[in-house]
This record gives sequence, structure tokens and C-alpha cells, in this order.
Amino acid sequence: MSKPIAVGVDGSDQGTAAAHYAAALAVRRGAPLRLIYVFETLYYGLGPMFATGGYGVAEEHLRTAAQQTLDEITDRISAAHPDLEVEPRMREGGAAAVLIAETQESAVTVVGSRGLGGFAELVIGSVSAQVSAHAHNPVIVFRPPHAEHGPVLVGYDGSDPAKAALQFAVQEALSQGVPLVVANAYWPQPWGFGETPVPDPNVTAAHDAEALVDAAVAPYRKKHSQLQVETRTIHSLNPEHSLIEESKHARLTVIGSRGRGGFTGLLLGSVSQALVHHAAGPVAVVHSG
Repeated sequence: MSKPIAVGVDGSDQGTAAAHYAAALAVRRGAPLRLIYVFETLYYGLGPMFATGGYGVAEEHLRTAAQQTLDEITDRISAAHPDLEVEPRMREGGAAAVLIAETQESAVTVVGSRGLGGFAELVIGSVSAQVSAHAHNPVIVFRPPHAEHGPVLVGYDGSDPAKAALQFAVQEALSQGVPLVVANAYWPQPWGFGETPVPDPNVTAAHDAEALVDAAVAPYRKKHSQLQVETRTIHSLNPEHSLIEESKHARLTVIGSRGRGGFTGLLLGSVSQALVHHAAGPVAVVHSG
């Protein structure tokens, strides 16, 4: 049986939109959809006395309201996709911890960029940030795209996470029947290895970037003749900004959890973090291994 597509819901507009996005993804993949509502008790860790009397009544009202919200979202998704298997799940605990644990069982987990908590000025909520950083499988942080009819965009630098991201992006482009754009942002170094002068670092760096991307997409072009692929090398000192700008033209941006730069202990690289927080549409963070 196919692993489910999971999505965190909380009754917010972002959560509901993420649920519809996840449902469409599940339909394309022929997978069941798992709706996860995490109920966070107000009295967790405060002792048994808070589970009785007025406290217990208030808790039960909150739990009933949460279940009603989950039932309503389930009904909406089922009505929109009558052939989709929808599994609602109520979970207790911290939202981020529960959803991170759920990523072990799901093929893809979708979260809204912001939920009911937090401040309106925040670009992304703490739960979305934590899940995208600590997930065991691909996570899509959903926000409405600027370009609903654009291509799938993937950032590629040759690292293992980037290779996993490319594979995920190819699958999405094929399933949606849209072009794939594979982008590499590079900056020429004035000196080569061993401090050997490079005759023209701009030309050399551009050539290396094009060769890297072309080699990566060649097997997919050969295997999928119907796949439209555009490779794009971007001369940039700020790859974060460049890929954020590119995301304005894409229906989905895909990035590996970490690239070649940074420290091996980091859960997310700087480019991945920047896109999760500032991309102009849905962002898939693909964790390799």
C-alpha cells in the first residue's frame, strides 16, 4: 500500500488550503490522505487536579471543538475528492513534535506556512519551520503560489540532498504535466585550487555550472521523453535571493535540506531556510537518506 500524504490541519485558512493542496497531491500519486489535527491541552504537565472540575469541563469543550473542526475539514476534502481515501487523525501533544513523528510514516507531509498560533506579522510559523527542519521525509510548506500555472523549479548544486530534490521535482513535473526548471546559482572564484590563476573565472564558473546541471538532468531526459526541462545557471553572489526571485515564476519550488556549503551539523542550509521563509509559493524541502 502506498504511504499516505499527510497534512497538518488546525482550522486556519492556511491549514485548510494546505489540506486541499495535499489532497490534489494524493490524487496524483494514487495515495491515501491523512488529515492530522494536533490537540494541545491547556493543562499539559500541570497535574491531575486540572483534569477535574471546571478545568476538566473546559478541556472537554476544547476537545469537542477540535474534533468538530477535523470532521468539517474531512467532509470538505471528501466532497471535493470523492474517490480519495481520507483518514482523519486526532493526536495529542506538541504540534511540531507530533507532525515530525508522522513524517516517518508519510511519503510527503504538507504544512501551512502559518497556523492559528503566533503573530500575524510572521512570514512562517514555528511549527512549519521545525517540521521542515527535522522531518524524516519530504515536507511541503504551503503558501499560495504567485504563478499557479508556472513550472516546477528545483535548486541544484550536485550535493546528495540536491539529487534527491531533483528526483522529487521530476516526479512532480511529470505528474502535473508541466515543465521543469533546474537552476544553479554560482559565483566565480578568482583563483583555482592550489591558488592557480584562472584565465577567465567568469567563463570557467559558468561552464562548470552548466556542465553540472546538464549532467544531472541527462538521465531524466533520456528516461522521460515527455519531460520538458530547462536548465538555468544564475551568476549570483546571493543564491538565496536569486532562488527566491525565481520562485515567483514557479508553481512549486523544490530544494534539498542542505547544499554543499555550510556545516554538516546543520539541519537546514541557509538557502533552504531562506526559501522556506520567503519563497513566493509552496516549497518542498527534501531530506536525503
